Amino acid sequence: MARKVFVTSRPWQEALEELLGALRANGYLDGLPAEEIDVTRALGRVTAAPVYAVISSPHYPAAAMDGIAVRAEKTFGASEGEPLELALDREAVLVDTGDPLPEGFDAVIMIEEVVFKDKATAVIRRPAVPGQNVRPVGEDIMAGELLVPAGHALTPYDLGGLLSAGVTRVAVRPRPRVAILPTGTEVVPPNPNPAPGQILESNGTMLAGLVVQWGGEPQVYPITPDDYQLLKERLVQAVAESDLVLINAGSSAGREDYTASLVAELGQVLTHGVATRPGKPVILGIVEGKPVIGVPGYPVSAALCAELFARPVIYYRQGLEPPRRERVQAVLARKIYSPLGREEFVRVRLEKEGDRLVAFPTSRGAGTIMALARADGIVVVPRLAEGFAAGQEVTVYLLRPREVFLKESPPGGSAPSNTAIT
Repeated sequence: MARKVFVTSRPWQEALEELLGALRANGYLDGLPAEEIDVTRALGRVTAAPVYAVISSPHYPAAAMDGIAVRAEKTFGASEGEPLELALDREAVLVDTGDPLPEGFDAVIMIEEVVFKDKATAVIRRPAVPGQNVRPVGEDIMAGELLVPAGHALTPYDLGGLLSAGVTRVAVRPRPRVAILPTGTEVVPPNPNPAPGQILESNGTMLAGLVVQWGGEPQVYPITPDDYQLLKERLVQAVAESDLVLINAGSSAGREDYTASLVAELGQVLTHGVATRPGKPVILGIVEGKPVIGVPGYPVSAALCAELFARPVIYYRQGLEPPRRERVQAVLARKIYSPLGREEFVRVRLEKEGDRLVAFPTSRGAGTIMALARADGIVVVPRLAEGFAAGQEVTVYLLRPREVFLKESPPGGSAPSNTAIT
């Protein structure tokens, strides 16, 4: 039977482990079948198998400089006092960078070190040594060499290496498909003239952006009003078409909050409510073997719940460990008060003052999306703490690169963040 509970004191870590445990047990995290795509389209994709070089790079002895190719032994004895004349096309051959080294030649003298007596004669004043200014076969990559292992997210440099080694197609794990279902009778498409009581739908785009950052492939569905049957039909469709479903809004215990009941009817509710602030009324469930997450409607709550629960599922589905967020130490500019029993995620703005970073807490409302957009990091207050004192050193989980804070902050703080929470 599906459990219908609203446990607000449950640690989010415990809820996540239960969800991941259930997904491991049903094989959801075993990995997706591989698909083969062009290397030119594989940026950020995760390899499904090791990739080996097809050819060496370079695959022929190549001139590393513009100049003349020579037989090194024929140049011995050349000096400033006794320059050596070489017959072009017989004892020396003009080459450009990247040209194949002519058969029987083993060195290149840079063009800057050559004087041409006439169209048929080159004059040198320094001897060459074998291999000088020559790229041997396999200098960069040897045929058969392991280029990238399985489970590796491909970078731009990886793509260049694969193509240089003659690899044009690569087996990758499919991107997890993530359905995002905005809900609410009061929710309307973004427009400049909403009526009183109407809420502009923005969470779908925000959540889709986070999904892309985490390697998923989002699909934002049309807004569904608070109608149980319509929501049920939309959820059934989303489960059939995707690997993970995020239902936005309707996760609390109000009279038109249907998400928990829908998940319970179609599958199993594992968790309804965790001990976090914001994000308390999150729903974690499984329908048809796939995770369904009910995220609260307030944007900051939605972002936090996506970060805590959807992010690890998306990474593990690709066979990757979720990367740890960068962190720094900072001194609190003012006291943070926090109620016992809930782990609180407090947004802060960072400023460099002398040789230290100072953290300024920002607005803590769950509906203040711009406070999140302008935040530099997050300070986490443990469940059994009542906050932190002014002047206390705290750990800040960065929402921006560390380099931003190594210099004095400009007036008004740093540039807007494009990264999610924790």
